[in-house]
Amino acid sequence: MKTKTLLVLVAASAVMFAGCKGANEKRGDSYLEEGRYQNAINSYLTAKSKGKISDEFYDNFTLAIAKRAEVESKKDAQSSLIHGFFEQAVQYLDKVRNTEKAVEIGEALSTVGLNQASSEGADLGTIIDGFAKIDTSISLINRLGGDASKVKAFRTQAENVYVSHALPEALEESDPVVKEYNLLAVELIAPQNADLKKELNKSRLATRPYFLIFGENIPNKSPLVDKWGYIMALPTFKMSATSINAEIQFWASTGNNTELDPSLIKLVSTKGDSVFAKGNKGWCEAEVIVGKKGQEKVEKKQKPFTGKGKLMNEFLCSVNVSFSYANGFVPDYIEYKDQYGVGRKYLGQ
Repeated sequence: MKTKTLLVLVAASAVMFAGCKGANEKRGDSYLEEGRYQNAINSYLTAKSKGKISDEFYDNFTLAIAKRAEVESKKDAQSSLIHGFFEQAVQYLDKVRNTEKAVEIGEALSTVGLNQASSEGADLGTIIDGFAKIDTSISLINRLGGDASKVKAFRTQAENVYVSHALPEALEESDPVVKEYNLLAVELIAPQNADLKKELNKSRLATRPYFLIFGENIPNKSPLVDKWGYIMALPTFKMSATSINAEIQFWASTGNNTELDPSLIKLVSTKGDSVFAKGNKGWCEAEVIVGKKGQEKVEKKQKPFTGKGKLMNEFLCSVNVSFSYANGFVPDYIEYKDQYGVGRKYLGQ
């Protein structure tokens, strides 16, 4: 009985201890209210190191960090200090419990993101970081059921500013493959932007015959853009209201030697409906030994196939296929997927 009583007293003491504020935390709250955010952070860190913190400690501590980052971004949106503040705030976001404070934190961090994304001359990494702050803010507010409308409006504003700068620069490129890469880099940031979608569709119409292999001629190469293991080109392409007939060429960059199975090729609509290809004849490249004895050499030759072809890493295959679909089906992309990778060829509108 005494043991149970002791446990209850200890538990009660722990709750009281966790719920009360020490002098350092109170001092931090005062600094936060006054807008002296660095002083607030220092006081909160002292309180945390001494282990005497209240239930609302992380709400206010995280808000102080977010506000300090906001002040820094207004002075210099590309300041090296901002990343450190953001990383520090992220450590404590899952401990934020107060919905109103979550909204304040989210709005402060998203302001930082907006300032970074709108900064003149910012590189792609800085811009991506800026949007990451906005998206992180939306997630925090949504988790606690707060109103994220202001933060979402910040994202739209940031997208519009970014696209207004990045899109004209992307369209200046004359090489169609490089131009599409530049547009895809913009899409990473603003996938729903109407002006970008319009230009991407025009670009994809122009690049149907091309392999989108993003090589050394691509500036600021991002692995997020060059993401397909099977890269496709359409040397011949005829489309009607209910069908497509095409030669599809494949370039494999999966690192594996595998089979090309035409039955896995499918056409996907803008609404997500799909139909599979018909046709299983084509050719694949292979290395063969040619020449007289003693003068042999290895050459790359096209070997015809019916059924399945042998698709070697960094070799070509080609297959003639057709797709049939109902009226109203709007083709979006062709996809090939097996156990080693996936490839998509967007067709444009």
